[in-house]
Amino acid sequence: MSFARVLVATLVVLSILSALYITPGNALIHDLNIVEDGRSQFFIENFGFAAQGHLRMRVSGFQLTPGDASKAADYKVGFLIKHTETDSARFLQEAESLEGCLLDSMEVMNNENDRVALITNWTQQNFARVIQPGEEGFYNYYFVNCEPDTWVSFDLKLVQYNVDANGSPNFMSVGDDALPALYFLLFLLFLAATLLWVYACVRAHSENPFKVKGIHHLMTVAISVKALSLLFKAIETYFLQVDGHPGSFAAIYFLFTFLKGVFMFVVIALIGSGWSLLKPFLSDRDKKIFLFVITLQILDNLALVVMEETAPGSRGWFTAKDLFRLIDIICCGAILIPIISSIQHLKEAAQVDDKAAMNMNKLQLFRQFYLTVVGYIYFTRIIIYLLDATLPYRLSWVGPLVTETATLLFYVITGFTFRPVEDN
Repeated sequence: MSFARVLVATLVVLSILSALYITPGNALIHDLNIVEDGRSQFFIENFGFAAQGHLRMRVSGFQLTPGDASKAADYKVGFLIKHTETDSARFLQEAESLEGCLLDSMEVMNNENDRVALITNWTQQNFARVIQPGEEGFYNYYFVNCEPDTWVSFDLKLVQYNVDANGSPNFMSVGDDALPALYFLLFLLFLAATLLWVYACVRAHSENPFKVKGIHHLMTVAISVKALSLLFKAIETYFLQVDGHPGSFAAIYFLFTFLKGVFMFVVIALIGSGWSLLKPFLSDRDKKIFLFVITLQILDNLALVVMEETAPGSRGWFTAKDLFRLIDIICCGAILIPIISSIQHLKEAAQVDDKAAMNMNKLQLFRQFYLTVVGYIYFTRIIIYLLDATLPYRLSWVGPLVTETATLLFYVITGFTFRPVEDN
């Protein structure tokens, strides 16, 4: 059995087994369970409200240790609801320099739509609010415990939704409500690119079977999986919008998201090593790099999917998310090593080989690929991150649009560069 077939079969099996361990969360209807948490403050969630949007919070089973339930009204413990125009999930880190309790700070409560909801009933307490005209915006929820040397335990159910023109709940944040249609449109674009690529491979194979290499088959799988991941993302976001949770489609989406990330890095690493294009085998160093990248990418994709389904209020959520983003960047750096190695090999061959002109053409090809990969990594890992942090809440759909457009462009450039033609 060829290396490509073994690789595809292994990755599919690993992806399915990993997906079995993923338990879909409650999505836009949040259930957060806090047990003996000593943090003085932490971020819970955020949401973009339009006029007549609804917010409902229910806190039950609250415990403050040490503490006396009969004196609940005397404790400074509760929720800070802050109105902003952009994502302020890291607001608490920026507010660490402030003195005193955040629930009393006038520097924090600098917007007329900001609210404080103190917990005065430890058995069960409900908070509800309807967003009035003029109060629209991005609302961030934080839990704040101003009692030193104490621990809290509680269950929180958070329901947020806007109301559409028909009076039905729309559980998508303002700015995200266009995502189902957007992802479906992107699926159609990737589907068109997939069909064009398959047509090019079939036509090249009919002319000369040796034109189509193993890497071309893997590229077909990679773009097909990417297209399917967008289809199931569109379905998932639709059910999120209508029901507040994706149901069974979450597991299917996670599976294709996992496969999409792994296959993309597999293809980049294999092209960079020159496998099936420059040589029919992988060197020992290529295999080690390849194993390192794939292992990290499998863990990274699985962890990021799980992180997406974990409430931000969970202990260590931000630290874990930053850590896994760092692993993703390390993977991006590692896949550049085979490309650099291939460039160096071609440069040396062009100086001593009697086929110098052909090697120079290949050298130029790999240099262009290197620049394409570096540009794609820089744009999707850094520029998009900065863009998402600064966009107004009503334009939050721009981030996914720009990211997927850049990914489509990357696939098209890579496919055109390494298309199945003579002497490519």
